[in-house]
Amino acid sequence: MVQNKYTRIAIIALIVSSVLGVLILGSLYQYFSQLTDMSFFSLFFALLVPLGVLINLFVAYKIHKGSFKFIKLAFWLYIIQVLGFETPNYGFSFTLGFSFNITWSIYDVSIIINLFAILMSIILYKALRSNDET
Repeated sequence: MVQNKYTRIAIIALIVSSVLGVLILGSLYQYFSQLTDMSFFSLFFALLVPLGVLINLFVAYKIHKGSFKFIKLAFWLYIIQVLGFETPNYGFSFTLGFSFNITWSIYDVSIIINLFAILMSIILYKALRSNDET
């Protein structure tokens, strides 16, 4: 795969997302270290953030090495992160490391839109399209 400007931007954006995820990870661990009764679920969710950071770094490395299928994988992972929802009893949103959200509430239901995932999806889509043309 030829490295063009869109694949380079995608690699840099994935690395920036990982760095921002590490910053969030530091604040999460500081928060959880202050808790006296840490449940299994809070520990589980705290450990998901480093997994997201590692996935971003691995995908950036594979794209740098020329694997086209990892651009597709990253694109679909970020598409999944675009929308989330929250009710009084249940909430769901998928995040790999960093997110910048806008929330729209209707009565008790909140719809979460991840602007960073939209930006990453656009960058990765441009990288996909530019590699189809080369």
